[in-house]
Amino acid sequence: MSEAETTLESETTEVEPEPVEKSEALVEEPEAAAEVPTEEPEAAEEPEAAAEEPAAEAAEEPAAEAAEPPKPEAPPGEPAPATVDGMTGGTIVSGTVKTKAAHEIELDLGGDRIGVISQRYWGDDPAADLSQQCVLGEVVNAAVLVREDHKGRIVLSRLWALQQIAWVDIARAAAANEAVTGTITAVVKGGLSCDVGVRGFIPSSLIDVEPVENLQALVGREVQCKVVEADQVSGRLVLSRKAVVRAEQRKAAKALMESMSAGDEYTGRVVDIQDFGAFVDINGVRGLVHSSEMAWKRVQHPNEVVSVGDEVKVKVKSVQLPKQRVNLTMKLTPDPLASLEVGGVMSGRVTRLVDFGAFVALNDDIEGLVHITEMAEYRVYHPEEIVLPGEEVWVKVLGVDRKRRRVDLSISQAIAG
Repeated sequence: MSEAETTLESETTEVEPEPVEKSEALVEEPEAAAEVPTEEPEAAEEPEAAAEEPAAEAAEEPAAEAAEPPKPEAPPGEPAPATVDGMTGGTIVSGTVKTKAAHEIELDLGGDRIGVISQRYWGDDPAADLSQQCVLGEVVNAAVLVREDHKGRIVLSRLWALQQIAWVDIARAAAANEAVTGTITAVVKGGLSCDVGVRGFIPSSLIDVEPVENLQALVGREVQCKVVEADQVSGRLVLSRKAVVRAEQRKAAKALMESMSAGDEYTGRVVDIQDFGAFVDINGVRGLVHSSEMAWKRVQHPNEVVSVGDEVKVKVKSVQLPKQRVNLTMKLTPDPLASLEVGGVMSGRVTRLVDFGAFVALNDDIEGLVHITEMAEYRVYHPEEIVLPGEEVWVKVLGVDRKRRRVDLSISQAIAG
């Protein structure tokens, strides 16, 4: 019977006391137990060798420990006091610069403890001259990587500390729905890369409220963004500059609307057309121009006058702040009907025929009706017996109704004089 089978049989029958002795050995040497896989019970017979081997490796290869820093045992927080007693991997501490060289900086952490930050763990540039990055006596935050190197110094990482603090700030901003400030570093597939202490991604659809044709022009610019998604474990951070731009526009639009009053004139852009009118955007304030306010003449449909994207001059008719509504008009010139004199004779152009008469345009803004009974001195059965669309005729003004926007004309009386 093999040694492993004998051990298994002893544990099953509970006759031998060896399992108890092994349990005590495990209590006395916890580090050795952590190094032993559960599938190989033979390793438990040599706990002293297992405990000595990792210690030797740690002493001979401190750089390997620093290359893969341990995960913090607690969520990152504010910089800790200079006292470092009981520090664990990932703890953020602060210290003053004691010595500096091109390749490393030593920090006085207090309590007779010295920390060291190498080029690799200072910032984004691993070849930076650290002697030019700080001054003696300056306070620097850093995260603990390993307890001590071969010189007895605590190995620190300023870069990791900055990243942990940045994640804390990001989490706070996300919870408060506040913006974070960063710098656009590069154009990447699908959007932009933004440095906010850690690398974030801004999708193309979240860069601006309007499509941006030249993304390269944004590289190097400082921007503010809202946090869309933040996962520190996976290192995923999605940002939205569009949300900040839109919020700023809404704030400016609100201020503009509050300053508007009837009679103010603006230049806006047509953004939407409906059967009843057109919506015009004035620096973020969207107002309605009813079809009856597009021209002095009769408008059958708004698209006869404007198209989406057109720049138009408008005047404020009224502002309803509680309803966030602005009514606009495109009638910027005086009412042309005010210049018409009853009894006056003038020329016009026939625009269309109807069963009861013909409409005649006196100019671009005035159109009147010649009733079928006013076309000739004799009885007329159909308007086309007298006039055709596009024909120039002389007419006499019989009446003007500015409220109903109606002008009555007569061809027969104009001819009779």
